[in-house]
Amino acid sequence: MDPILSKSNVSLPDVQSEPAKFSLKVEKVGLVKIKIPYTGIHDGNGLCVVQRPVFTVFVDLPRNQRGIHASRSYQSVFKVVNELMSSRYRLEDVCSKVAEDLLVRHEYASRSSCELRGEIFRVSKTPTSLVEAYEPITVWAYASSERLSGRLRTWRGIGVSVNGVTACPCAQRTVKAIAEFEKNSTISYDDIVGTHMQRTIASVRLLLVDGESVNLLELADLVKECMSAPSYEVLKRIDEGKLVLKALSNPLFVEDVARLVATSICRKYERLDDGTKVWVRVRSIESIHSYDLEARLSATMGEIRASLGETC
Repeated sequence: MDPILSKSNVSLPDVQSEPAKFSLKVEKVGLVKIKIPYTGIHDGNGLCVVQRPVFTVFVDLPRNQRGIHASRSYQSVFKVVNELMSSRYRLEDVCSKVAEDLLVRHEYASRSSCELRGEIFRVSKTPTSLVEAYEPITVWAYASSERLSGRLRTWRGIGVSVNGVTACPCAQRTVKAIAEFEKNSTISYDDIVGTHMQRTIASVRLLLVDGESVNLLELADLVKECMSAPSYEVLKRIDEGKLVLKALSNPLFVEDVARLVATSICRKYERLDDGTKVWVRVRSIESIHSYDLEARLSATMGEIRASLGETC
């Protein structure tokens, strides 16, 4: 505030608290893409640094109030991030503390949410030459809070997005059938036949129950294993050849990957509650089509377990 104004008796207007011009509740009002320098994440084995973290925060607005006090939302993010930076808190816990602080500052709101997106880096090695490179992993964290009978109830979520490679099983079988019919040679290695391949991005989000949590790096590794082959930042010739052979020997549709990710999560995390919500999104950046392909799957852990007919 201007020091001259702060020392005067000027009464500044509170326009946001005026009656709404139209008596309608607004579900979400907030700040989108708040950028901060960095924040820490406790992954269970140590502390990682989240690069380029971006926050998005919302509160609801009652029908009788004209607007929210936007500066309060920024203050919630600033306060919590500075208190927890380089701490042993998980990202979803940071979001939950922001969401709860939003309801403290916005006393007129009944619901709030906080979403965080960013990247963490780790050093990975190529499978054959063992060359090292920095591997980026996109991470996501979320929390929503609600006033219930005078108390705050908070839900938390986490997610990752990783790159990989998929090889088309349809084209592979078609290539083999045509080649055998025309008695042409095929690009093969034992029973492996050539097909088109593409970079594929698989994203997973988990809406957790109560105090549950999942190691983000572990989840990223699980998702990568559900591709035809993983991708790497750097590849020597031997690594590139081996990766192509691996992908060709494990052709998958995006639908296959989405189902495999959900099944693998179910079997890996037996401890997660049946009510845990799972969202899977797989996009194939097509190499021979002018469009991309995408598969989306959403279900609770209980629904996945029931569909598989097993206690994962």
